[in-house]
Amino acid sequence: SRSPPVCVPHAGGMEADALDSLDSRTPGTDEGGRAQYASKVELILTLVGYAVGLGNVWRFPYLCYTYGGGAFLVPYFCALAVLGLPLFVLEMGLGQMFRQGTLGVWSRMGLPKFRGVGAAATVTTFMVSLYYQVILAWTIYYLGRTFEGIFSGGVLPWDDQRPGFVCPETVLVVRNEVVGNPYLVVHKTGLFNTSYTGDFWCPESGVPTRETALPEGFSLLATIPSSCPASAAVSFWETEALQQSSGLDDFGGIPLGLWISYNVSWILTYICIFKGVASSGKVVYVTATLPYIVLFIFFWRAITLPNALTGVKFYVEPDFSLLGHAEVWMRAVTQIFFSLGVGFGSLIAFASYGNRHSDFARDALNVSLINCATSFFAGFVVFPVLGFLAEEMSEINPCISSETLDSLSAVGLSGAGLAFIAFPIAVSQMPIGWLWSLLFFLMLLCLGIDSEFAMVESVITVLSDAGVGQRLPRPVFTAGVCAVSYVLGLIFITRGGVYWFQLFDYYSCVIAMFVVCLLECLGLMWAQPSNWPVFRAQVELWTGRHLGCGFWLSWRYVVPSVLAVLLCAAFTEGDLMDAKNSVRYPQGTGYYPEWSIYIGWFLGLLPIIVLLVFLAQTPPPSDDDWDDPIHEPEMRDDVGLSLAHEREVAKRAPDLEGATPCTAFDTEGGGSARSSPETLAKSEPEAECAPCSSGEDAVGPDDIVVRMPYRSESRDTPDVGEKTAESCEDYGFEEMSAGAADKGAPDASADVEARTYGKASSSVASSDAGSVRQQPERRIRKRSPEPDDGVPVCGFLCGAVLQRGLPPKAAKRWW
Repeated sequence: SRSPPVCVPHAGGMEADALDSLDSRTPGTDEGGRAQYASKVELILTLVGYAVGLGNVWRFPYLCYTYGGGAFLVPYFCALAVLGLPLFVLEMGLGQMFRQGTLGVWSRMGLPKFRGVGAAATVTTFMVSLYYQVILAWTIYYLGRTFEGIFSGGVLPWDDQRPGFVCPETVLVVRNEVVGNPYLVVHKTGLFNTSYTGDFWCPESGVPTRETALPEGFSLLATIPSSCPASAAVSFWETEALQQSSGLDDFGGIPLGLWISYNVSWILTYICIFKGVASSGKVVYVTATLPYIVLFIFFWRAITLPNALTGVKFYVEPDFSLLGHAEVWMRAVTQIFFSLGVGFGSLIAFASYGNRHSDFARDALNVSLINCATSFFAGFVVFPVLGFLAEEMSEINPCISSETLDSLSAVGLSGAGLAFIAFPIAVSQMPIGWLWSLLFFLMLLCLGIDSEFAMVESVITVLSDAGVGQRLPRPVFTAGVCAVSYVLGLIFITRGGVYWFQLFDYYSCVIAMFVVCLLECLGLMWAQPSNWPVFRAQVELWTGRHLGCGFWLSWRYVVPSVLAVLLCAAFTEGDLMDAKNSVRYPQGTGYYPEWSIYIGWFLGLLPIIVLLVFLAQTPPPSDDDWDDPIHEPEMRDDVGLSLAHEREVAKRAPDLEGATPCTAFDTEGGGSARSSPETLAKSEPEAECAPCSSGEDAVGPDDIVVRMPYRSESRDTPDVGEKTAESCEDYGFEEMSAGAADKGAPDASADVEARTYGKASSSVASSDAGSVRQQPERRIRKRSPEPDDGVPVCGFLCGAVLQRGLPPKAAKRWW
């Protein structure tokens, strides 16, 4: 049996209990009682904070430098236009329209088997949130050690001048003719004499070591310099911060300092989200804006550093010859996915907390442009600093040139190497280095924490929408999720944790984000033919945004086709981390056993396995599944028509060109909103439909209630309430009981529409504005249907006529 209808008869009359109670709903919730952001600014800042993360600062500039400089912007913005922006708009729209997280949105669309898509996205987000948290722990550790440097004379702990640190030997390869020259090395500093720069030999990349094969006519010369900022920074990162083990299979315990930082990071995350959007919506005012303030401060400092223009040149100098390589385009697409955060389900969760009337397409465009502009601008902060670093390092090692950044690859220009080695080296060489270090790591903390709590918030949203922890207060439930994540993430702060971090980073999203986005498009555009027209109509009704053929073409053909190609390309390489050639630390960068490849692909395929489990265990939808969401208040729009009802109308009568609008529906705000036949005739002479009469019959236990409130103050409308028909019989309609509709009347046929419509009593028109009374809903159908009569789409087209002030012909075109 179905759930009882929302509007039920009471002794004093027919009260619209559920919808009348909306005026007294809890502040910070929508009409369905779902929490929402206090303002649109909070939603935008949350989206910006989620999209603009560490990858904008430490990943995008490196990709530009590696794959053609300014030429990399061509595939990057192509990927944004073809994939990034359409998928961003899609996920925002799904969340805002259906008011659910990435799991529940599929049930609202009548596709319960697609709930596995949301589960796959949630599993991916959960895995990323586990290892992303350790980046915050590293950042907090460096912040704490920066304060240590402030109170110990201003010398940073990774500075080569810190007490007790001795530079390791520097290996130089010099011509045999000058190897014994006493002036070749300055004995006071241990540094080479720049007058003999031309007598040194350097390998094609990096700097020489004792294992380097010497060319003929050259000899090896070892010296211990007094200054070695790169070696000091690398030593601090590997031996003090990470206390790095030899490989993935060597856990080696948990360093105390990193464990304390890890605890602080989770406490901060919990504080940000323990009250849901009520708390996280306020935190983003700081975490989403402070990084921009710091970036601008760093920008003005960076462009004034010596040799800054060398860094800028290598950042923007285009090399269009690289655009012919498939790898460049693949990297651009991957960066767009990671940067915007599509395919993880978080965008759907955030949009479900936003105002349902917001123009999400415009919001998505703005956030995407802000995100990409931030990435591009960050390059003008990072590379001037690297240019300065190259000049500083060129005075220490002759194989590092101040005119190029190629030799800095040994230091590290990407990922953790840029954030925790290259940048610390640079700031340690600046005047008042502790101040710049404080600003830099504070910026990283803000960039990371809003992305982190956004992912955790997304997971909590899905669990809440699935009914998990409903009896627990939100702070307690959030604490439980954070506690589970805390325990599972301890592996990343062990001495071998950096290897597990890289394993998760390489494999966890290699497949899932493409599959999730592909199925999102298929679910909306292909799974049910009625989903797209209903979704498009609902978007226009709620937001005023018309989703034209561009979106239809993109979501139906272009995006799925490109994603299918990318999905196939993802399987072309098995050993993503070159584990078979890895060497144990410190002789190499760290050992990855061959079984790590299988673990990596298990992590990559785990979301797909979860998706298949959901698919196998979810029963196929029954014929009555579309009815159930009508009883849920949050499914009703401002005209009261549920998406499930609209979908059924579109499914039973896909050709609505000949539909005639029926105008009977309920009112809200004290007045009957029922157009007379004369009024309709004036605006549309060809319209033959007229309002159905109100009745006194009680709502049956099997009736499906669809209320259609009308807010007369929102728009100018045609003349209403003058005349109404006395009976449905007068206009070719006959009443039909719910039981008869369900069982099928003897004269019913395929083109007979049996639906429930709300009818307002004519007495309501004269009632007080503050009192709205509801007459029972009744099923009606078209009597003696003929093929050319069309299907009366009473609720939806009526809402178009009166809520939007459209004439019936325009309303039909709008549908």
